Amino acid sequence: MTASSTLSHVMLCAGSLRDWANSSVADWQQRIAVVAQAVKTGGAAWVTIIPATTSPDTASPDTVSPSSADHVRSLLVDSCGGVHYAERVVVLAAGVTVIVDLNSDGKQRLVDAATRVAQVTKITEDRLAAALSAPAPAEPDLVIILGPPDTMPQSLVWELAYAEIVFFDTPWRDLDAEHLEMAINDYTRRDRRFGGVDS
Repeated sequence: MTASSTLSHVMLCAGSLRDWANSSVADWQQRIAVVAQAVKTGGAAWVTIIPATTSPDTASPDTVSPSSADHVRSLLVDSCGGVHYAERVVVLAAGVTVIVDLNSDGKQRLVDAATRVAQVTKITEDRLAAALSAPAPAEPDLVIILGPPDTMPQSLVWELAYAEIVFFDTPWRDLDAEHLEMAINDYTRRDRRFGGVDS
């Protein structure tokens, strides 16, 4: 049986904290507006943006100062109307909830989510998935990765289990609505099996 290809949550894995810190207020406002409008047109109400790497042009991580993350966080809150949510910033744009997660280490994000869950209840797969996606109500249906298709970002660990993946070998600064529309169109043509195989 084929599952529905309804799109509710998109994850965009793009750029580095350094790229993000070097983006101006106007760049961020435009980027959030473009991303929100594109996913809304595709039917999604949620989009999560995470950095693909800690280093903008290499596979090996370099040192990104905590002040870079603080700068991006402040910019999103002070100039883009964002609010703090755990370690994330949430911005409402065009009727879409945009979640910006500044953690580029997927393993650490998993540990942080498990720690939050363990503080209040027993850890289960469903509770851990909910903590990783929060405040979105479900895991991403579509993950768009800006980077080479032969390199999986370290920032993605959990999210790839059942999501459809689309790669664009495009830098963060060059992301535009056309990339997002192509990814969403590709998603709608896919026959999702959620890890299953044809019988």
